[in-house]
Amino acid sequence: MASMLIVVVVVAIAVVWIRGARRNRLVWLTKLNLPGRWRCEDGDLALEGELNGGRYRLSDGAREESGRWLLEGNDLLLTSDKAAGQRRYELRYFSPGKIGVDGPGLPRRVYERVADNVVTLRARDR
Repeated sequence: MASMLIVVVVVAIAVVWIRGARRNRLVWLTKLNLPGRWRCEDGDLALEGELNGGRYRLSDGAREESGRWLLEGNDLLLTSDKAAGQRRYELRYFSPGKIGVDGPGLPRRVYERVADNVVTLRARDR
């Protein structure tokens, strides 16, 4: 009987911990607000999709590429449509609308969100 009580307590603690971790992750993703257009002094990064992944377009000087992006912890994973493999970039949050990206091909760049007044409207289901 005592061992059953210990199992129930451990399961309850695990459930509470998992719910808290999910809630904290959602708060972090909302704070980052990655989908949108980001610009630095010599490049442009457009992230489309959900808060933690979707499609991207990157223009860096003469180079342009597109593909899929995914946020894994504090790392931004970019998978190009043309190149094989995945590139991992360290993502740093500085303030609302300001992030840092550091990794192969993008050494220590600071991107600022491009503000626009476009509101996306969804078609109503009929």
